[in-house]
Amino acid sequence: MPNEKLVFAQSVEALFVRSLGPHLTSEGRRGLKAVGLDLSEPLRPSYSLEQWRSFLRVAAPDVFPKASPDVAYFGLGERYVQGYRQTAVGRASMALVAHLGPRGTLERVSHGARAGNNFNEVRVKELGLQEATLWMKDVSADNPFFSCGFIAETLRGSGATGIHVEPIAFDGTAATFRVRWEPAGRRPVEAAAAG
Repeated sequence: MPNEKLVFAQSVEALFVRSLGPHLTSEGRRGLKAVGLDLSEPLRPSYSLEQWRSFLRVAAPDVFPKASPDVAYFGLGERYVQGYRQTAVGRASMALVAHLGPRGTLERVSHGARAGNNFNEVRVKELGLQEATLWMKDVSADNPFFSCGFIAETLRGSGATGIHVEPIAFDGTAATFRVRWEPAGRRPVEAAAAG
Protein backbone atom coordinates (compact mmCIF):
# COMPACT_ATOMS: atom_id res chain seq x y z
CA MET A 1 0.00 0.00 0.00
CA PRO A 2 1.56 3.32 -1.04
CA ASN A 3 0.14 5.35 1.86
CA GLU A 4 0.57 2.71 4.56
CA LYS A 5 1.87 4.10 7.84
CA LEU A 6 5.20 2.41 8.53
CA VAL A 7 7.51 2.35 11.54
CA PHE A 8 11.11 1.82 10.49
CA ALA A 9 13.38 -0.94 11.79
CA GLN A 10 15.59 1.59 13.62
CA SER A 11 12.65 2.44 15.90
CA VAL A 12 11.94 -1.22 16.60
CA GLU A 13 15.64 -1.81 17.24
CA ALA A 14 15.91 1.21 19.56
CA LEU A 15 13.00 0.18 21.78
CA PHE A 16 12.65 -3.58 21.59
CA VAL A 17 16.25 -4.69 21.02
CA ARG A 18 18.52 -2.08 22.61
CA SER A 19 16.37 -0.69 25.44
CA LEU A 20 13.84 -3.37 26.38
CA GLY A 21 15.74 -6.47 25.25
CA PRO A 22 17.28 -7.27 28.65
CA HIS A 23 14.02 -6.49 30.48
CA LEU A 24 11.55 -8.57 28.46
CA THR A 25 10.40 -11.78 30.09
CA SER A 26 10.21 -15.06 28.18
CA GLU A 27 6.45 -14.62 28.16
CA GLY A 28 6.86 -11.10 26.75
CA ARG A 29 9.13 -12.36 23.98
CA ARG A 30 6.59 -15.07 23.11
CA GLY A 31 3.84 -12.45 23.11
CA LEU A 32 5.84 -10.23 20.74
CA LYS A 33 6.51 -13.19 18.45
CA ALA A 34 2.78 -13.97 18.39
CA VAL A 35 2.03 -10.44 17.12
CA GLY A 36 4.80 -10.43 14.51
CA LEU A 37 8.07 -9.43 16.23
CA ASP A 38 10.46 -12.36 16.60
CA LEU A 39 13.48 -10.90 18.37
CA SER A 40 15.55 -14.01 17.58
CA GLU A 41 15.46 -13.13 13.86
CA PRO A 42 16.76 -10.10 11.91
CA LEU A 43 14.38 -7.16 11.89
CA ARG A 44 12.37 -6.35 8.79
CA PRO A 45 13.00 -2.93 7.15
CA SER A 46 9.66 -1.66 8.47
CA TYR A 47 6.51 -2.66 10.33
CA SER A 48 2.98 -1.38 9.98
CA LEU A 49 1.78 1.14 12.55
CA GLU A 50 -0.79 -1.39 13.78
CA GLN A 51 1.98 -3.96 14.33
CA TRP A 52 4.02 -1.37 16.27
CA ARG A 53 0.99 -0.62 18.42
CA SER A 54 0.49 -4.33 19.10
CA PHE A 55 4.17 -4.60 20.11
CA LEU A 56 3.64 -1.78 22.61
CA ARG A 57 0.49 -3.49 23.96
CA VAL A 58 2.54 -6.59 24.71
CA ALA A 59 5.60 -4.78 26.11
CA ALA A 60 3.88 -2.29 28.44
CA PRO A 61 2.54 -4.80 31.00
CA ASP A 62 5.53 -7.12 30.52
CA VAL A 63 8.20 -4.53 31.35
CA PHE A 64 6.08 -2.50 33.80
CA PRO A 65 3.80 -5.17 35.36
CA LYS A 66 2.75 -3.14 38.41
CA ALA A 67 2.30 0.21 36.65
CA SER A 68 -0.91 1.77 35.36
CA PRO A 69 -1.19 1.87 31.56
CA ASP A 70 -0.34 5.60 31.55
CA VAL A 71 2.82 5.10 33.60
CA ALA A 72 3.83 2.02 31.57
CA TYR A 73 3.41 3.83 28.25
CA PHE A 74 5.29 6.86 29.61
CA GLY A 75 8.12 4.50 30.55
CA LEU A 76 8.11 2.94 27.07
CA GLY A 77 8.40 6.41 25.51
CA GLU A 78 11.40 7.21 27.73
CA ARG A 79 12.99 3.85 26.95
CA TYR A 80 12.50 4.44 23.23
CA VAL A 81 14.67 7.59 23.38
CA GLN A 82 17.21 5.83 25.63
CA GLY A 83 17.51 3.01 23.07
CA TYR A 84 17.67 5.48 20.19
CA ARG A 85 20.66 7.16 21.90
CA GLN A 86 22.50 3.83 21.58
CA THR A 87 22.31 3.88 17.76
CA ALA A 88 24.76 5.79 15.54
CA VAL A 89 22.00 8.06 14.20
CA GLY A 90 20.62 8.56 17.69
CA ARG A 91 23.98 9.53 19.17
CA ALA A 92 24.43 12.20 16.50
CA SER A 93 20.86 13.45 16.92
CA MET A 94 21.08 13.62 20.71
CA ALA A 95 24.45 15.43 20.53
CA LEU A 96 22.67 18.12 18.50
CA VAL A 97 19.81 18.24 21.05
CA ALA A 98 22.31 18.92 23.82
CA HIS A 99 23.45 22.06 21.96
CA LEU A 100 19.98 23.30 20.99
CA GLY A 101 18.56 23.58 24.51
CA PRO A 102 14.91 22.85 25.37
CA ARG A 103 13.21 25.36 23.04
CA GLY A 104 15.29 24.40 20.01
CA THR A 105 14.80 20.75 20.84
CA LEU A 106 11.01 21.06 20.84
CA GLU A 107 11.21 22.56 17.36
CA ARG A 108 13.20 19.50 16.25
CA VAL A 109 10.86 16.88 17.74
CA SER A 110 9.24 16.52 14.32
CA HIS A 111 12.61 15.52 12.81
CA GLY A 112 13.08 12.88 15.50
CA ALA A 113 9.59 11.53 15.05
CA ARG A 114 9.93 11.39 11.26
CA ALA A 115 13.29 9.60 11.48
CA GLY A 116 11.44 6.64 12.98
CA ASN A 117 8.39 6.48 10.69
CA ASN A 118 6.93 7.76 7.44
CA PHE A 119 3.85 9.52 8.75
CA ASN A 120 4.33 11.78 11.72
CA GLU A 121 3.98 15.52 11.81
CA VAL A 122 4.49 17.83 14.79
CA ARG A 123 3.64 21.48 15.40
CA VAL A 124 4.86 23.50 18.36
CA LYS A 125 3.33 26.69 19.74
CA GLU A 126 5.35 28.54 22.35
CA LEU A 127 3.37 29.80 25.34
CA GLY A 128 6.31 31.39 27.13
CA LEU A 129 10.03 30.97 27.67
CA GLN A 130 9.61 27.56 29.29
CA GLU A 131 6.19 26.38 28.16
CA ALA A 132 4.65 25.26 24.88
CA THR A 133 1.93 23.16 23.35
CA LEU A 134 2.95 20.44 20.97
CA TRP A 135 0.51 18.83 18.53
CA MET A 136 1.41 15.42 17.14
CA LYS A 137 -0.46 14.04 14.12
CA ASP A 138 -0.16 10.43 15.31
CA VAL A 139 1.11 9.40 18.73
CA SER A 140 2.01 5.93 17.37
CA ALA A 141 0.36 4.24 20.35
CA ASP A 142 -3.03 3.50 21.89
CA ASN A 143 -2.06 5.76 24.77
CA PRO A 144 -0.74 9.35 24.44
CA PHE A 145 1.60 8.85 27.41
CA PHE A 146 4.06 7.03 25.10
CA SER A 147 4.65 10.38 23.42
CA CYS A 148 4.79 12.13 26.82
CA GLY A 149 7.70 9.87 27.76
CA PHE A 150 9.34 10.40 24.36
CA ILE A 151 9.06 14.20 24.67
CA ALA A 152 10.20 14.27 28.32
CA GLU A 153 13.26 12.10 27.69
CA THR A 154 14.19 14.13 24.60
CA LEU A 155 13.94 17.36 26.63
CA ARG A 156 16.02 15.79 29.40
CA GLY A 157 18.75 15.24 26.79
CA SER A 158 18.64 18.96 26.02
CA GLY A 159 19.48 19.87 29.61
CA ALA A 160 15.94 20.70 30.77
CA THR A 161 14.83 19.81 34.30
CA GLY A 162 11.49 19.99 36.07
CA ILE A 163 9.91 18.56 32.91
CA HIS A 164 6.14 18.14 32.88
CA VAL A 165 4.41 16.75 29.79
CA GLU A 166 0.70 16.02 29.76
CA PRO A 167 -1.85 15.30 27.06
CA ILE A 168 -4.57 17.97 26.92
CA ALA A 169 -6.39 16.52 23.88
CA PHE A 170 -6.36 13.05 22.32
CA ASP A 171 -8.69 11.74 19.62
CA GLY A 172 -7.26 8.22 19.48
CA THR A 173 -4.67 9.20 16.88
CA ALA A 174 -3.57 12.84 17.19
CA ALA A 175 -2.80 14.53 20.48
CA THR A 176 -1.93 17.93 21.88
CA PHE A 177 0.45 18.13 24.82
CA ARG A 178 1.25 20.89 27.27
CA VAL A 179 4.98 20.93 27.93
CA ARG A 180 6.74 22.83 30.73
CA TRP A 181 10.34 22.76 31.90
CA GLU A 182 12.79 24.56 34.17
CA PRO A 183 16.31 25.77 33.47
CA ALA A 184 18.97 23.17 34.27
CA GLY A 185 19.47 22.35 37.93
CA ARG A 186 16.04 23.22 39.39
CA ARG A 187 13.71 20.21 39.87
CA PRO A 188 13.61 16.52 38.94
CA VAL A 189 11.42 15.18 36.11
CA GLU A 190 7.82 14.45 37.00
CA ALA A 191 5.50 12.21 35.03
CA ALA A 192 2.03 13.60 34.47
CA ALA A 193 0.64 10.07 34.34
CA ALA A 194 -2.65 9.38 36.02
CA GLY A 195 -2.04 6.64 38.56
